[in-house]
Amino acid sequence: MRQFLVFLVALFIFIGFSLPNQAKAETLYTMDTQNHSFDITKFGAKANDNKDDSQAIINAIRTADSSGGGIVYIPAGTYHVTTINVAVSHPISIVGEQGAILDGRQSTQQSILNIGGSRGGAAPLLADAVKGNKTALTNLPVVPGDIVLIHSSELFNPARNYYYRGEMAEVASVSGDTITFKNGLFDTYHSASTVLYKLNMPNISITNLNILRDSNHVGLTVNYARSLRLAHVEVSGARERGIGLSYIYGGAVENNEVSDCWYEGSGTSYGLSIASSQHLTVKDNWMHGGRHGISLGGQEPVRDILLTQNVIDNYRDSRVGAFNTHENVEYITISENQILNGVSVAGDHLTFDGNTITSRVDYPGIIVKQNSYTDELVVRNNKITAPNYGILLETYLPSLEMKDMIVEGNTIRSKSAGIGIKPRMETATGTKIKNVTVKNNDIISTIDSAISIRNYGQTAITVENLKIEGGTYNSVNNKGIFAQIPPSAGNFTISNATIGTEKEGEYGMLLINFNRIAIDHSNLQGPTTRGYGNYFQHANHVVITNSKLNGWKYKNGVKMLNVSNVQLGNNTYTNTPS
Repeated sequence: MRQFLVFLVALFIFIGFSLPNQAKAETLYTMDTQNHSFDITKFGAKANDNKDDSQAIINAIRTADSSGGGIVYIPAGTYHVTTINVAVSHPISIVGEQGAILDGRQSTQQSILNIGGSRGGAAPLLADAVKGNKTALTNLPVVPGDIVLIHSSELFNPARNYYYRGEMAEVASVSGDTITFKNGLFDTYHSASTVLYKLNMPNISITNLNILRDSNHVGLTVNYARSLRLAHVEVSGARERGIGLSYIYGGAVENNEVSDCWYEGSGTSYGLSIASSQHLTVKDNWMHGGRHGISLGGQEPVRDILLTQNVIDNYRDSRVGAFNTHENVEYITISENQILNGVSVAGDHLTFDGNTITSRVDYPGIIVKQNSYTDELVVRNNKITAPNYGILLETYLPSLEMKDMIVEGNTIRSKSAGIGIKPRMETATGTKIKNVTVKNNDIISTIDSAISIRNYGQTAITVENLKIEGGTYNSVNNKGIFAQIPPSAGNFTISNATIGTEKEGEYGMLLINFNRIAIDHSNLQGPTTRGYGNYFQHANHVVITNSKLNGWKYKNGVKMLNVSNVQLGNNTYTNTPS
């Protein structure tokens, strides 16, 4: 007993006084590691020599794991490594002293550091489980607190043949063959095609570490972990991807940097990639020098991710978006980031809020590639500057539908349309957006219209209800708004907005095939040298009331073609015949 007490005192002295201040803070964060600490130099690792220290570091991690979890401490210095590939079952915290470097520049292995849990036993789903419900029927042996993977052989969407339905769920209680989860299910699962896996999901923390590579491989990967923490990790020269995360359930990725992660011809080259993961915060990172700075998606969907206050960039010549999502992501919030070379996304319940987005090359500020049913897309309070579209929504497949698109409070400067909506290709027939709300934006486009809704060839897109409330929408060399939809397929209302063109002899608006067009308390502004007017074609009703029309050649500032009912009332006309 006396020897045990002496050990505890010695361990306390080591943890309390031997680690640098920053490392002590990380120790406090990971107290669930049982306060066991393992210095890699005690296992044979030696800084600043040419010996491969991979096995020594693996031995330290395995010893910590077999002790029920622990802190693996890496003192300052450069440690040459080939690969550190280890599966663990208990909480592991890898803590580097300031100046700790894993040098894998001579390695040809896939990853320098690969750590995490594993996929365990499996059992079939015994009855269909419905989206939103909290229960599943299965004989998988689990206990409260376990994480299970629900995996279906059915596709989440047809964009790629490996985008499967699935999700991770935390067990709240078990009664017989009935599992009750902590939260409702994101999706519906059929018993004939669904298997549940019990996951070994240890807590993993990696902090204060510099990883060097010089090859088309990976720097750091973490798979099957919960409550992940990555902080103050730098990865350079890992050109397949800097940091790769998959099957992560909860946690934070903060204050990391990835650079020099591009190589020609790659379909990856990510700074940070996140696949098949849920409930993560990605904050205050700097990801640059790859094909995508940050990319989400792959295998089962990625859900409930907050990306905030990051600087996201890519290789200077890249034309694929510094921030990217694949087609199987949901409930993603991108807020207050600086995104330096455009955004390319697909998915559902995507929110962009308060970002500064620029494009260095001929690429949209934000391009949304819709290829499945979508409930909601929100783009709010962003500053977007692009030599292409500001925001572009394209539909890729036939018969797609989006319920709500909200574009509010943005400042957009673009060459092509500030807001563009169109099919991607002629085969994308029968696509529809039920509601588009455009509110209080400041948009100036130089070549195209401020807002453009147009066909691809003969293929049109339907917008059932398009509403503009407040804001300024101006084009220097084109119409303020151009919108064409299938005949009588939607309504267009404008209130308290300024819409105009600076080009002599141009139309302020050209709206085609809307059932009803209603404009109220708005300013329809032509150029100083006057434009033609505002042109409405093939509409059942056009109503313009309480508005100002200035700088138009046509009487009352409007022109009609095949409009059944016209109502003009209480408008003010300046430099416009009436």
